[in-house]
Amino acid sequence: MENAIEIENLSKRYKIYKKPWHRVVDVFSEKTRYKPYYALKDLTVSIPKGEAVGVLGKNGAGKSTLLKMITGVTEPTKGNIKINGKIAALLELTSGFDQELTGIENIYLKALTMGMQRKDMDDQMDNIIQFADIGDYIYQPVRTYSSGMKSRLGFAISVNVNPDILIVDEVLSVGDDVFKLKCIDKMEEFKREGKTIFFVSHSLFTVKSFCNKCMWIKDGELMCYGETGEIMVQYENFLKEEKAKDREKKKQEALESNKTAQIMSKADLLQFSNFTFVNSQGEKTSKFQFGEEITFQVNYEIKKTMEDLVWCFTIRDAETNEIFGSDKKSHQNALINTIGTHTLKVTLKQIKLLPGKYLLSGEATTQSGALYMSYSNKRPFYVELDQFRGTGVHYIEHNFENL
Repeated sequence: MENAIEIENLSKRYKIYKKPWHRVVDVFSEKTRYKPYYALKDLTVSIPKGEAVGVLGKNGAGKSTLLKMITGVTEPTKGNIKINGKIAALLELTSGFDQELTGIENIYLKALTMGMQRKDMDDQMDNIIQFADIGDYIYQPVRTYSSGMKSRLGFAISVNVNPDILIVDEVLSVGDDVFKLKCIDKMEEFKREGKTIFFVSHSLFTVKSFCNKCMWIKDGELMCYGETGEIMVQYENFLKEEKAKDREKKKQEALESNKTAQIMSKADLLQFSNFTFVNSQGEKTSKFQFGEEITFQVNYEIKKTMEDLVWCFTIRDAETNEIFGSDKKSHQNALINTIGTHTLKVTLKQIKLLPGKYLLSGEATTQSGALYMSYSNKRPFYVELDQFRGTGVHYIEHNFENL
């Protein structure tokens, strides 16, 4: 299959100056006064014709920089881009608009910048006006438009010039729900016609439902490219981990600012050691196959006899949201409380966690709550599966009937 876009070793470097005058002096001096910042680094990917590709990444990852280089708005520092077909792009709401010209005049201006003849645009004028649906504002200067109206007009122009490749960057974040549905319907029509679509949106639901392929960019580098379901699982786990890190950072900052936090030692009562995960073959590992029993074990040394000592555990996702927590006061989970070293072995059965990263925490406690001690603090383990089974954290068996 022929590729619509071929990108090879693409990089974009910006020069970050501490002071404005350094930029001027840098022209006449051999001394470097800037810090290089790479918005993209050695990105290589080929996009076949007819793909609807969702571009994933946090703010500042390099998504918009990539689209600007594909459309020729920005030149790459290094690398090559080969485009096979005519591109229509909507990168910014006011891109290509003259604020003093009317909507009609801007339609012709946009056509001129895209290399279209006036007569070709005349043939599409009614379709553009009808799609934009902004009423008599089409005859008013664009400076009088709201951001939603600019979005409507820009999108209407871009999708009615019969492009081979459509680039859409967050355009659906503005406007009412009816217009968003109209945009999605038009892009679905493009998909059926075999056109290529590059789609950037922070709405993961929209990306999941619309795009058949995804690429994930992180800190200017291509992390992965492939089927939407598989890439989305990896990206959502990454987002959960990032949120967990942010929460932990804020928690630590709060502790540092509040000196009332105290650390107590309980090693003279109870001590845990040698925590390990074990798979169904008895091997020590933190990686398990989908549906496989997960076993963990830990040694514990009782240094002082304690009554009603029980264990519990909690499983969380990568974002530290609780998936399951066992009863913290169950007599069925009693630990041996005689002085000496013992081993706790726990097997988790009939679990169907979907592929991703998970965290296991475990504690020992007395019924009175006088002792509370951790044997595993958010210990990571991973579930793997060769095929895509759905999104979320837990697979649910299901069947259906067509009646």
